[in-house]
Amino acid sequence: STLRATVDFPEPDPPATPVPVVRLRAEPYSFTYYSGLIEPQRLVVRDPAAWAEMWAAIWKRHSPLPELPQVDFAREMLVVVALGERLTGGYGILVDSAVATPDRLEIWIRAISPGPSCGVTLALTQPVDIARLPRSDGVVRFHDRTEERACQ
Repeated sequence: STLRATVDFPEPDPPATPVPVVRLRAEPYSFTYYSGLIEPQRLVVRDPAAWAEMWAAIWKRHSPLPELPQVDFAREMLVVVALGERLTGGYGILVDSAVATPDRLEIWIRAISPGPSCGVTLALTQPVDIARLPRSDGVVRFHDRTEERACQ
């Protein structure tokens, strides 16, 4: 007698192509720590009107409003990520990386919190990061990673 077994192998993930991410702040820190975005957000901005509205919301607590960075929405789009309001400093958020698959764009976000030995400011903070990516009109999926900052 012969035994026959069938094994179902999962379909491999479609190939992913790295997508260039150009953060509006080159240093490895959030774009700003004090914003008008008090709720956590993961947004894709694909047109000038939405960009102007988002820029005003980010700088809601500042006067005068900083000059709106120009974006060529025919060729690129923006990703805006907000950590939400925190009771102290030491928190941050970064747009880390992105890959394109045949059916979507995957974007990785890094949320940073202060470790137990970190000194922090005693001020409300609302970290935000902004990045330029090549325009994609398809589905965008965000993936959050958390990281605790180690301090000596």
